[in-house]
Amino acid sequence: VRISDLESNLRQFINQSFESIASIESSLKLLAKFQSILQRDSLRSDLENKFAVIFHNYGLELTHVQDQYEKFKTGPPIVRNLPPVAGHITWSRHLYKRIEGPMQKFQTNPAVLAGRDSRKLIRMYNKMAKTLIEFE
Repeated sequence: VRISDLESNLRQFINQSFESIASIESSLKLLAKFQSILQRDSLRSDLENKFAVIFHNYGLELTHVQDQYEKFKTGPPIVRNLPPVAGHITWSRHLYKRIEGPMQKFQTNPAVLAGRDSRKLIRMYNKMAKTLIEFE
């Protein structure tokens, strides 16, 4: 068995693993697991590329959260048996946690945050986080 064959099979497995994941948080957890296991430079560079793809998908998630906020800010969906004020606070905190957790993990990788598009996403995150906290 050649090492190059093993690397290509491992690459395919990694790609298939990421294709089946829907959430940013799960993708980041899987990426962290792969990074802790893999030592070969070629595979590590592939994982760095995955980090950039996840960051791009995070931008789409930010846009989705922003759209949800704009759509429901006057009458957010409320969990059953909660008073309206508590329901509004719970809703805004849920949206905030959806964007905060992944951003904390992205901050551990400065290479991803250094790009020009990254600055735009960081500004969007800061604006959305500020808006959600003020809403609360």
